Amino acid sequence: MRPEKITVYMCKIILVFFTASVLTFSSQAQQDNSAKQTEVMMKMANLRNALLSKDSVALSNLLTDDVTYGHSSGLIQTKPELIRSVMSGEQDYKTIEPSNMNVRIYDNAGVVTTNIKTSLIYQGKPTDLDMAVTLIWVKINGEWKLVARQSVKLPA
Repeated sequence: MRPEKITVYMCKIILVFFTASVLTFSSQAQQDNSAKQTEVMMKMANLRNALLSKDSVALSNLLTDDVTYGHSSGLIQTKPELIRSVMSGEQDYKTIEPSNMNVRIYDNAGVVTTNIKTSLIYQGKPTDLDMAVTLIWVKINGEWKLVARQSVKLPA
């Protein structure tokens, strides 16, 4: 073979190898993101269950120590304030129904946007809410933890 044909042939081999590597990496990244999305969705279900069942241990394990838990009323609670409010019955969740959930993954962070219909008794008063909620989850020491939540009331 002539040297210029060898060079063209080698370039083609390198291009094929590079393309295969990129496709493999892209496929692996999509699988990793899909697995992380599933993990975050499971944590969302765990949070819902912990709020409904008043499970302080589960809540404590799901929240970072510096979580900001914002409500549609403008109230922002710390981890101890949220747990105390749920356990005392001040915030007594009866139903929490998420819909239109979207989970986006960025490295070890998950951003969840969802609509939530909830019924609760807040400070002794029955309250029904239809909200848009954003939750930020971060993977810390192999576990997804909630670092921030904010909600706004949806228009009637």
